[in-house]
Amino acid sequence: MTAPVEAQSARARALGLRLLAVALSAGALFGVSIAAMNQTVEQVRLEFALSSLRQGFVVSGLVAGALLGCLAAGALTDRLGRRQMLTAAGVLGSGAASLCVVAPDQDVLFVGRLLLGFAVGVTSAVGPVLLAELAAARWRGVLITTYQLALTAGVMVAFTVGVTVHPGHNWRLMFVVNALPAVALAVTTLLIPLSPEDLMARGEHDRARAVLAATREPAEARAEWAALRSDRDRRSKSALRGLFDPSLRLPVAIALGAGLMNALVGIGVVAYYSTLVFDAAGIRSGSGAEIATLSVAAVNLVASVVAVGLINRYGRRPLLTVGLAGIAVSMAAAGVALTAAGKPVTGPLTVAAMLVFITCFAFSAGPLAWVLIAEVLPSEVRARVAGSALACNWGANLLVALLFPVVVHTPAIGYRVGLVFLLFAALSLTFLYLVRRLVPETKDRTLAELEAVLTARSRQQDPAGGGP
Repeated sequence: MTAPVEAQSARARALGLRLLAVALSAGALFGVSIAAMNQTVEQVRLEFALSSLRQGFVVSGLVAGALLGCLAAGALTDRLGRRQMLTAAGVLGSGAASLCVVAPDQDVLFVGRLLLGFAVGVTSAVGPVLLAELAAARWRGVLITTYQLALTAGVMVAFTVGVTVHPGHNWRLMFVVNALPAVALAVTTLLIPLSPEDLMARGEHDRARAVLAATREPAEARAEWAALRSDRDRRSKSALRGLFDPSLRLPVAIALGAGLMNALVGIGVVAYYSTLVFDAAGIRSGSGAEIATLSVAAVNLVASVVAVGLINRYGRRPLLTVGLAGIAVSMAAAGVALTAAGKPVTGPLTVAAMLVFITCFAFSAGPLAWVLIAEVLPSEVRARVAGSALACNWGANLLVALLFPVVVHTPAIGYRVGLVFLLFAALSLTFLYLVRRLVPETKDRTLAELEAVLTARSRQQDPAGGGP
């Protein structure tokens, strides 16, 4: 009996490593793509003589594509399957990045960014789900954490390359780097099996059960097989349950609000335009703005590693309370400093405020938005509402990416940037109030307990909901 058990354990470890490779490549593709133009946008503007609006279009092309990708991911996944969708996203991403490398004008660059964004949107919608479905329980936390850390590391890689290429104005090298994780994603997804959920949807129950048996301990495989069958039966019986059911109003509102919170505290400006912000703050000597942006990325990476321990130790509400308060204070400080741009203190204060902002974001509105979405939603509506929350997130990011250069002008005017930051500070305080008012503590509570609590609260807030 020992040999079969050891063989099963070896197969499980091998699959775990392949899933780890998928998590790394998917997260890196996401991270590199969203940060690719942060430090090269000025060279692109000068080469193609872009106006502020056209500059916004080129930068936001990725976000518009990502919004389309996450909206289309559900229907495409139902037709093709999760693994096939991730493979296709990797192929599309590598081709789109290559198109950006050879772009002769702004229109081709926009199309390349749009297609690259579509691949990123599909990856963001499908990747974590596929990892969770294929991984054994003891691997799930590690894999999702690895995906988030790879995303953060991808941002830092893009910023590092930005510092390297800036003196030579070779912005096309950034998209060569952007293609690498896309190629890796296309290759690594071919090394993993189809998900049990996809196999069940295709009626291949025996293959689904075989995948569970190959990836989990026997007891866990039996439990998940029973849960998988029960879940599909429940979905078919509750298919008519609407998202406007009174018992769902609060969890749906929390999930959609969490998606908006992640985007509207100001992370989009940091991810897409921090170099322009630091330039407006007067950090112009040599590659000063690019190095300041790199320092933000480095702090983000370190803070994200630390955040893993904090999230496992402390509750969601305390971390969101402290984090959103810190975000609001740091945005307000940067806003005040930038409205008085030109003074000696403006540059150092702006950099310090951005470092505080990214640290607070890394343990609050960044990861906890997605944790809340996963925890507060009942299973029968989780996929639909999570997709809507992701669409809200990408939609809000699209507005930021498109409108920021128009509002602050190009090159950026300090006091205009400061006013935008003060707006983000006000939005952060609004989200802080809503968290304290509406969001229950979810740590160490079962999904069934949370569903009961949120259902009761929803009905209490709905006069026509009936019941106590």
